[in-house]
Amino acid sequence: MLFGLAKVEAMARVNLSTARPVEYFMLVEPRPDGEIVGTYAGRPIHVAVVDYFGRRYTYLGVAPRLRSGRYDVESLAPGEWIVEPGLVYYSDPDNGCDLLSRLRKIGGTAK
Repeated sequence: MLFGLAKVEAMARVNLSTARPVEYFMLVEPRPDGEIVGTYAGRPIHVAVVDYFGRRYTYLGVAPRLRSGRYDVESLAPGEWIVEPGLVYYSDPDNGCDLLSRLRKIGGTAK
């Protein structure tokens, strides 16, 4: 003890969580669909995009970033996806983006 105070030893903090790769949150081969509603980073923002699998996604906003400059994928809600140069699009179940909606349409029971 030094001056009546207990000696405290600091331990290094270990972060055991692993960040999920950004690629897991990126749309595959998005193609523009609809009119241009603005620009971001010198590129057009389309009202919607269609991915490699034919699913349609609607523009939501700009992707949040961490201080490091990486996309903050943890802040994305379910159904939200990133399209370069850093835009967020969301899948709308009414547009048939989810498997259940697609199966209902094929079976003729779309609601």
